[in-house]
Amino acid sequence: MIEEKGSMLGSAAIDATEIADRDRMTVQVLSAICRTGPAAALDRCRVLADRINASLSERETEQLADTARELQAYLERAAAVLKKM
Repeated sequence: MIEEKGSMLGSAAIDATEIADRDRMTVQVLSAICRTGPAAALDRCRVLADRINASLSERETEQLADTARELQAYLERAAAVLKKM
């Protein structure tokens, strides 16, 4: 039981760190979009999509599910950033 509590605390600390990292990255992305413009941001998204597409053709089915979740997270973050503009 003590181990479970310890792992929970570690998990909470990691989650807080991840949230802080996401917030920091969101601010960086917003400032980059303001500097370079939405067109450049969309170009970077296209490049990322091309890289993901190339990577998908090399991966197995189990890895594809992980990649899909990762892509969804990127798209959700991009949508949140664009809504703030």
